[in-house]
Amino acid sequence: MELYIGAWLAVGLAGLGVGIGEGIIAKKSLEIMGKNPDLSGTFLVLTILGIALTESAAIYGLIIALQIIGLDPATASSGAAIGAGIAVGAAGLGVGIGEGLLVAGAMESIRRNPAIKGKIMTFMVLFLALVESAAIYGLVIALSLLG
Repeated sequence: MELYIGAWLAVGLAGLGVGIGEGIIAKKSLEIMGKNPDLSGTFLVLTILGIALTESAAIYGLIIALQIIGLDPATASSGAAIGAGIAVGAAGLGVGIGEGLLVAGAMESIRRNPAIKGKIMTFMVLFLALVESAAIYGLVIALSLLG
């Protein structure tokens, strides 16, 4: 039973953070496209890019959940399974929301000053990579606990 709790924590928390983050991105995108239809193409690309990059935290949670489910219940450490779920799930929760806010902020900046959208998008991707490192840390810790 504890193994399933670990799997739930991994995919549930990471999925929650990613779902919130992607909702933030989509909401901001639709608001801007509704007010500025001429920028729809730019914001569609930004939305797809932002959601695709944010989704990785949920994928990390899924990987760990599947690893936990595949453990032998007779020999597996329930503490390690729960710890791994918390490590990747909590990291995914924070990263998912943070990346959603980051992309939404970049969209707002582009709406205000479309002339520098290339520069804003470059910094957005750089900052996403830096935020994503926290999710990777959670993944590494979770894999170490399960290994």
